[in-house]
Amino acid sequence: MLPIPPLPLSIYAQALQPLLAAPFDSAADPSIVHIANNSSKVTSGTLFVAIRGARTDGHGFLRDAAQKGAAALVVSADYGGPLPSGLPVLRVSDSYFAWAIVCETFFWQPSDSFNVHTVTGTNGKTSTAYFMRHYLDTVKPGAKTALVSTVCNDFGAGPEPSEHTTPDAFTLQRMFTEMMYNGVTDAVMESSSHGLHQHRSGTLKFASAAFTNLTGDHLDYHGTMENYYQAKKILFRELLADDAPAVVNTDDPAGARLVSELKHERSALRILPVSLTGRSDVFCSLRKLRLNPTCSDLEFTLDGRDASLRLPLPGAFNAANCLTAFCMAYGTGLPFDALLEASAGMPHVPGRLQAVPLACGATGFVDYAHTDDALERVLSSLRAILTAGGRLIAVFGCGGDRDRSKRPRMGAAAARLADLAILTSDNPRSEDPMSIIREIESGIPAGTHYLVEPDRAKAIGLAVREAHAGDILLVAGKGHETWQETREGKHRFSDLEILEHFRDTLLP
Repeated sequence: MLPIPPLPLSIYAQALQPLLAAPFDSAADPSIVHIANNSSKVTSGTLFVAIRGARTDGHGFLRDAAQKGAAALVVSADYGGPLPSGLPVLRVSDSYFAWAIVCETFFWQPSDSFNVHTVTGTNGKTSTAYFMRHYLDTVKPGAKTALVSTVCNDFGAGPEPSEHTTPDAFTLQRMFTEMMYNGVTDAVMESSSHGLHQHRSGTLKFASAAFTNLTGDHLDYHGTMENYYQAKKILFRELLADDAPAVVNTDDPAGARLVSELKHERSALRILPVSLTGRSDVFCSLRKLRLNPTCSDLEFTLDGRDASLRLPLPGAFNAANCLTAFCMAYGTGLPFDALLEASAGMPHVPGRLQAVPLACGATGFVDYAHTDDALERVLSSLRAILTAGGRLIAVFGCGGDRDRSKRPRMGAAAARLADLAILTSDNPRSEDPMSIIREIESGIPAGTHYLVEPDRAKAIGLAVREAHAGDILLVAGKGHETWQETREGKHRFSDLEILEHFRDTLLP
């Protein structure tokens, strides 16, 4: 990446104008060479932004930043503590938002040079983003696309590993800069509730957006479902261009509420309601769905036009995500018939209902489902394609140091929809794996038969040993991930690799 030319502080003050609590005093206008929100990264000429985070308050490090050569400071408007003398100070109403604006200013607003499309929701973000990218790649003339997703990132020069759904503000702007240098025309990204709440995309106006659903997750961060909903709503209330299509799943109660509120709050916004249950009063309605082990046949009405397509992927949720992406692409102006044709070549998303045939005649699937709603959706989809006499076996756990409220709900979903559940570890992190499993067990009705094996590799092997011809075996929770995080740190672990290892063997 080419070097970033420095800008004077006054340019940052101008960009931050909507957030400034007091006018900028231009008497001191130093050149900003670096930016940081961590004092350990401050060097000479740095603009230091103090953020009150969940664990640390950056205002406690103002003196340290000054001693390391900070050229200017950004602090919260209500900060009343001591300030280092001799440094220009910008007071802002929202330090998270200010940091994102500082980042995009530092990188010279790179996303102004291409379109950015995004997907938010508890489940389905990754698949919908992949599908939208496929439509752009296949149908849009001259398109060169990029991707920012949970599975991987691609800045226009090939895929790279991904660590977060929505990167921090600095990393995201650096990614956008690489995309700009690589000549990208369109980028598709996932927008997490954390990223939206912290305004990580700055002042970017998205060219299209979709809302998939809202179910229980991330309450360790948001506290309540209402806060979680409001974080998602930021995307549609503030971050969409006026003429951008907003595709919303109105079968989901939160989606129906979102459409109702947006009609009053942003009446000029192009809202494209989608129903997967056959409602006729929407922009797009799925009228009929036939599920097969390797594909899905969709019949739907979109913008008053009846159509059908064959998606080379199984599962009702894949069909739903495909239709959502179809509406996004159509809403941006891509031709209907070309999108239908492109659907036949839809790629498989890594770790999303990824099939592994087993030697015993059963079929294994690896999926990222790690919430109760996602687990219920994938189990329901697999039960729909289960042959007569076959059993549905589910191996799953719950992540440690994350939202604990979903653990019993996942246990209840597995007990209701799987013929055999095997409880195991996911990414236990700092927690005791058996303590997590006991919380999952609390949601399983008394008398339900299930197995417990905290060692995830052994649990997968146990599931293969239990499987017979005609059965379906689901390994849920980690999907594409190639590591497991425990008290000892991260180590190599892939559900897909473990399942493939056991497909021709049985545990002794």
